[in-house]
Amino acid sequence: MPSIFLLLAVFVAAVPWAIPSEASFILPLLLIIFVFVLTLQRRRVLPSLSVFIAGLLMDILTAGPLGYWAIIFLLTHTLAALYAKRNTHPGFGMLWLAFAATAVLASISGWALASLYFVRLIDWQPMLIGSAVTVALFPLVAWPMRRSLGLVPAGMFARWG
Repeated sequence: MPSIFLLLAVFVAAVPWAIPSEASFILPLLLIIFVFVLTLQRRRVLPSLSVFIAGLLMDILTAGPLGYWAIIFLLTHTLAALYAKRNTHPGFGMLWLAFAATAVLASISGWALASLYFVRLIDWQPMLIGSAVTVALFPLVAWPMRRSLGLVPAGMFARWG
């Protein structure tokens, strides 16, 4: 179920919406919310292979460098799994803070990877805007997602539910 949900989210994010170039990373970075939240669930496991495939699919659908989003999604998945092992019942504030740190690290890594790919320093502002919007929208995306997937009262979300 989590893998299917993630793949559907990839298809929605890959649709060519009429978004200005400064906001081009918002939709792909919103997917790290899905990866983060789905990874934290204890009853329904999100396999690393599904995260990798979702990243490759995002690369293919957006005509980006192959492996770019796969690396970012796997980084998010790994950080969420580490966080889940260390904190069994955090409040929502700590969860949001952990996601913010994950989003910042994923954005910096994405910027560095893109700079390496293009062999020059690329503009960092679109990635900064995408990261800030993703962190700000975390509660609005994570809350309905956990409700609609029936993820209550499992694991990390038991305390804010």
